[in-house]
Amino acid sequence: MPDSLNTLRERAAAAHAEDSAVKTGAARLSIATAAFLIAIKTATGFKTGSISVWASLLDSAMDICASLINLYAVGAAARPPDHDHAYGHGKAESLAGLFQSSVIAASGFYLVWEAFKRIVYPRETTAEGFGIAAMLLAVAASAFLVFRLRRAARSTDSPALAADALHYASDIYTNAAALAALVVVYLTGWRAADPLFSIAISIYILASAFSVARESVDVLMDKKLPPEVDEKVAEIVHRYKTDGVLGVHDIRTRRSGSLKFIDMHLEVDRAKTLEEAHDLTVNVMRDIETEIPRSRVQAHTDPAG
Repeated sequence: MPDSLNTLRERAAAAHAEDSAVKTGAARLSIATAAFLIAIKTATGFKTGSISVWASLLDSAMDICASLINLYAVGAAARPPDHDHAYGHGKAESLAGLFQSSVIAASGFYLVWEAFKRIVYPRETTAEGFGIAAMLLAVAASAFLVFRLRRAARSTDSPALAADALHYASDIYTNAAALAALVVVYLTGWRAADPLFSIAISIYILASAFSVARESVDVLMDKKLPPEVDEKVAEIVHRYKTDGVLGVHDIRTRRSGSLKFIDMHLEVDRAKTLEEAHDLTVNVMRDIETEIPRSRVQAHTDPAG
């Protein structure tokens, strides 16, 4: 016998708690890794004097701030609905993403300014061999963290962790760019490579900031879920046509954190009794919440036919 809607939602609540634990663990790992990267890059920056390394260091400093915010955000998003927040607190994750994007953009503009200053007033780099080894280690640490964050983001459908993964993916590129700048300077002595690579890093950082901000704003503005969600709802409703469910209209969808909210009007044969119409509605809601992960459905039953 299929699970009742209440049983299904109890299981969903347990799964949500498990997701929260995964999110918290991933957020803590990102903080620890960012601290490690900052230590490496600080030492490397002082040792080499490379503006590309300092650019990468500033990116990591912004990342650890973002990760600290994410740690708070995923904790806030995990809180259950209350009297003042009937839909829960999931949008805390999107607010964190929006803040992160503004911080990342600010750091990107600052790096462009510093790089242009370095072009106008050149400075030599030193100890490039040490810097190359250190940045190789930084690339490896960032790649490991991105793998863990992306896996956690996919398993929990978390926008905050997805944003964090994007930041640290950018770290791979910024670290690699700083590494490339040091290699070019070491092999060729072309000092202009350092600020030019720094500008390339900055442009990538700004593009990442725009991407995170756009996604966060979409969630905060209740942008509808992809068309595939409406199509899946219509498919599930169609299965009950022979039972008296004649159609569905006014489907409205939105997202809050990891949860997907679906509101709709279900058209039930007016020949059905009130109890029969109620049971059909509950069965449809149950199937939708089963087949669309992390969804919450509110259905209004309308007599039809």
